[in-house]
Order: sequence, then C-alpha cells, then structure tokens
Amino acid sequence: MSARRAVPWIDHLRRRTTTGPWLPEIDGLRFIAILAVLLFHLQGQFDHRYSLAIHSPFALAVRAFGFGNRGVQLFFVISGFILALPFARRHLSAAQAPPLRRYYLRRLTRLELPYMLNLILVAAGAVVIDHSSGVALLPHLLASMAYLHYAIFHSGSNINSVAWSLEVEVQFYLVAPVLATVFALRRTALRRAALAAAMLLAALLQFELKLSQFTLAGDLQYFLAGLLLADFSLIYDGTSGSRKSRRFVWDIISFAGWPAFFLLGDSLSAVWLPVLALLLCLAAMRGEWTPRLLRKPALAIVGGMCYTIYLWHAPVLTVVDRALRAHPALLPGNYLALYLVEALAKFTAVAALCLPLFVFVERPCMDPAWPRKLVSWLRQTPSTAQGLVIDQT
Repeated sequence: MSARRAVPWIDHLRRRTTTGPWLPEIDGLRFIAILAVLLFHLQGQFDHRYSLAIHSPFALAVRAFGFGNRGVQLFFVISGFILALPFARRHLSAAQAPPLRRYYLRRLTRLELPYMLNLILVAAGAVVIDHSSGVALLPHLLASMAYLHYAIFHSGSNINSVAWSLEVEVQFYLVAPVLATVFALRRTALRRAALAAAMLLAALLQFELKLSQFTLAGDLQYFLAGLLLADFSLIYDGTSGSRKSRRFVWDIISFAGWPAFFLLGDSLSAVWLPVLALLLCLAAMRGEWTPRLLRKPALAIVGGMCYTIYLWHAPVLTVVDRALRAHPALLPGNYLALYLVEALAKFTAVAALCLPLFVFVERPCMDPAWPRKLVSWLRQTPSTAQGLVIDQT
C-alpha cells in the first residue's frame, strides 16, 4: 500500500492531539507497553491453567512475558512526558501552556466516559454472568469510579483488576502542574540534576517506607523520568533551537535495552528501571532506525488505542479463557502450539471488541469540544424529529 493511499485510514484511526503534533513514535512506545501487559496477563492465565514443560529457547520468552507488567511503568513514563511537555515549553521556550482549568477539564472529558462505561458494563456482566451480588459490588464500583478503591479498600479494584494503575495516573494528573514548576529553573544542569535526584529519592523512599505501587508515591520515579524526558525532548523537537540528534548509538541502546527491560530481575528495579525506560524513550526519539520502526502505522495505530485496550483486555481475556476451558479436547498438548492457539483466540477477541470501542467511544472523547457538541446535538434532535413528523404528515 502506498503512503498516499495509507493516509486516510491512518487519519481516521490515529490518536487525536490538542497540545501539540501527533508523535507516532510515542504511540509506538505505547504499543510496546500494551503488548507487554497483554502478554503478561496471558502468561498469568496460562501458568494458572496448565503445567506443561517449557523448553529453550521459548523459556526466555516466557521469562520476558512474566515481566510484561513493566509495561505499566512504561505507561507512567509516557504520561509524565506528555503532561509535562506543555509546561516545559512554557518555561523553557516561552510557549503558551493550557490554563489549569482547561488542563483539568481536558483530563476529565478525555478519560471519564470510556472509564465509567467500562466499569458499569463489567460490573453488570459480573452480576448477570457470574451471579455476583449487585449490592456487594456497588461500594467497589463507586470507589473505582471515584479512583479511590485502593485508598478505601487497600486492594486493587475487584470490578476491573487494572483500574489500580488508572487511580495512580489520576493522582499524577492532579499534581503534575505542581511538579512541572521544576522547569522554572533556568539552568539546564541544575534542573536536570534536581529531577534525577528526585527520581533517586522517590526510589529510596519506596524501599525504606515499603510504599505500595498501587499509589503515586510508590511509582513517582517513573513519572519524574517522564518529566526529565520532556526536558530532553526540547532538544529533540527543535523548540530550544538545537539541531536534531540522529545517532546510531541510540539504536544500540534500544537494541540492548529492550531485552534488559523485560528480562532483568526485580532487584533494585525501582532505581534502574525508570532510568532504563528514560533511555529507551530517548532512543525512540533520537535513534536512526528505532523511530522509523516505532512510527510504522500498524504499531502507532494500535499504540494509540492503548487506553481502550487496557480498559477492556482483562475481562475479555477472562471470558475467552472460560470458553477455551469449556472445550479442552480442541486444544493441543504441546506448550508452544497451545500458547499460540490461546494467544490467537484471546488477542483476536480483544481486537474485535476494542477497535469499535476506540472508534466510537474513546476517539470522539479526544475532541475537547465533544461535551458541547453532544449537548448541541441533543438540543437539535427533538426539533429535527418533529420536523420529520410534520413533513410526513
């Protein structure tokens, strides 16, 4: 397919942006993050269900899938970058940052409708399919809708297991403008040293105080890495007047760094993992070949759908897993063949549900004016319907 013919479907499916140009390499990073999370949960279901022998070299892939939950931390770094970038431009490049009222309203209109719809439908499914008690679920539903489930119940949401990370994200959204005041420091070395020191301090406090990763305090170093990435990115995108850097050394970092990101153990990971994530994100921007790969339409488009996929993948995987378990005779006995069959069935179901949900629910919410347009449409609908009745008579 030629580039000219590919543009229309890219434009209809890609992420909409309001505070800057679309960065397909960032959506490529989101693709890596959401794929890692999917493989992590698929592997978890597989390990829980079967006890088949794993042979090399697939054992290495299984280990990487087992660390796929690190995709969530990669999402945190990306969120820190995206939300900090307008504030960094304001302080360092004299660009205009959105007023705080618009900033918070944008977070509300962008995220709430898909999130609330997901929680309500998943809770309804638990009541109808699993015969769960609606009365018992209601407090958990309300707490999850208010992003307070962990604060109230000290556990992840039992409506949607992945909602804990969205609670952490919302906590960061609230304090991001305050954290972004670090960009008021005019001296580059001092500003970056302050962010690096804050990352290290956050990691050490997590160790010392045993802070839960279900809270912002337990993941702060990843968001701070995103702020540091925003600082470095001003050189990358030219807003600071510097030329773009295209060096193969960043591709080498990318080539070596991604296996390390998903294969190294958890020892001191709170310290080194955000640093490695920062380097990998920089490689996605500054490399020669890495950005080209991440900008591939298929990767960037799927990465742009990551919020919808993240919201819905856990319940979809659960439903398909139950369906496969009900027909064990149809499944192969070989580990690799069985894994591929399950992955194909489950990922196909995720794609079949999430593509229309992205197109018809999430993507319209990327338009900041959608509430006003919806109100206007609702006001016009009765008069339009009345006019149609009059014409027919």
